[in-house]
Amino acid sequence: MRSKILRSARFVSIFGLALLAGAPARAQTLDDPSLYVETIIDEELMFATAMAFVAPNDILVLEKSGTVRRILNGVLQPTPVLTVIVNASFERGLLGIAVNTETPRKVFLYYTEAVTQDGTPLGNRVYRYTWNAVAGLLQSPQLLLDLPAIPASNHVGGTLVLGPPGEAPGVGDGALLYAVIGDLNLNGKLQNNAGGAAPDDSSVILRIRQDGSPAPGNPFTPYCSGATTLTCDENADCGGNGPCRLEVARYFAYGVRNSFGMAIDPVTGQLWNTENGSDQFDEVNRVTPGFNSGWNQIMGPDALDPEGTGDLWNMPGAGSTYSDPEFTWTFTIAPTGIAIPVRSALGPAYNGRVLVGDYNRGSLHALPFNKARTGFDFTAHPLLTDLVADNWDERDELTIGVDFGRISDLEFGPDGALYVLSLLGTVYRITAPSLVPALRLPALALLCALLAGSAPFLLRRARRSRADR
Repeated sequence: MRSKILRSARFVSIFGLALLAGAPARAQTLDDPSLYVETIIDEELMFATAMAFVAPNDILVLEKSGTVRRILNGVLQPTPVLTVIVNASFERGLLGIAVNTETPRKVFLYYTEAVTQDGTPLGNRVYRYTWNAVAGLLQSPQLLLDLPAIPASNHVGGTLVLGPPGEAPGVGDGALLYAVIGDLNLNGKLQNNAGGAAPDDSSVILRIRQDGSPAPGNPFTPYCSGATTLTCDENADCGGNGPCRLEVARYFAYGVRNSFGMAIDPVTGQLWNTENGSDQFDEVNRVTPGFNSGWNQIMGPDALDPEGTGDLWNMPGAGSTYSDPEFTWTFTIAPTGIAIPVRSALGPAYNGRVLVGDYNRGSLHALPFNKARTGFDFTAHPLLTDLVADNWDERDELTIGVDFGRISDLEFGPDGALYVLSLLGTVYRITAPSLVPALRLPALALLCALLAGSAPFLLRRARRSRADR
């Protein structure tokens, strides 16, 4: 096995880097002249990790230290809507949020819970809260997932995403909740080490109902550890072949190194994610049920890796479920948020693209879907037809914007605009200029427009004044 665990020690943590040094503010640049960017709030948050809308013009934003903040009508509210006690060391902290469509809304949070601030972590946990819009508070927490938080303080994932409402009627609005956790620097079966520890809720994407129970149709069936061909459930006795690996019933995918972005394609319902490599091979994946992402045997396309798929561990009953990433950056860009526009305020040209934000440059990338939306079509980018960006020039083929300051999340709002969150505490809004309301124009631009419109009147008045002298 290639020593990727050792190599990963040279990888600088995404969130850890922000704690060491900030980045100078620079003007955002969009390569597409049809797009317009404005700043909603500017560096008013502390280490902002994720965001979600609870209503139009009403955003909840997470601060890594454990505070949930509210941006209402473009104004950051002074009072937090929730403060939780977390261990926020390195990549731990308050990390993920998702909101359902119920009334009142239910809000799901992923965080590294602790008894005292930055004390010993109790677990990486997912809670469900009720949103009280009148009071501006998150209330009535209910624990859904209790995931490991040790041994490592990095590779803890944290992203949450909800599927379409109605998938599993009877619980919440029926949407299924996806949560990702990284490898925590472990090296067990879920990291494709056949001789390693049994499944332990690391390196997985989980899919559950909104009450924490396994989602119907999940790909893996609980099995007996000592006789992997024997299936079991919570009431079954494996005898001398136990224990029963019940946890696998909640898994949707495994072999994940670490991920800071997941999104559901609104057209196909398929899950996509970004995955961070160590010092090379960042990925974009289409995550099918039972998917094995290959870590820590394979990162990037198998053809570029010295190991083959024969070294992978196959979940009992599932067989080989590895597939290559749909796209790879050879040199790390640290991809984070991912968003898939359909009939958005970016305009129809973006309906067939996948948008990815990166942390290293604060850049936005647009990857063109193929017709089936199962991968990418790079006919217009001949250098990328091998599905790998081998150098910086090939990376820039897909870049549509830069200098967004350490992107941590991308979300489409109810208005169809793309909202970009920077870990440095800024929220941007991107749309097509023709769709930007006049009142959202910067004050200077609006003033110039008014003056330009008044120029003929002012000129005529000046001429009359001279004539009267």
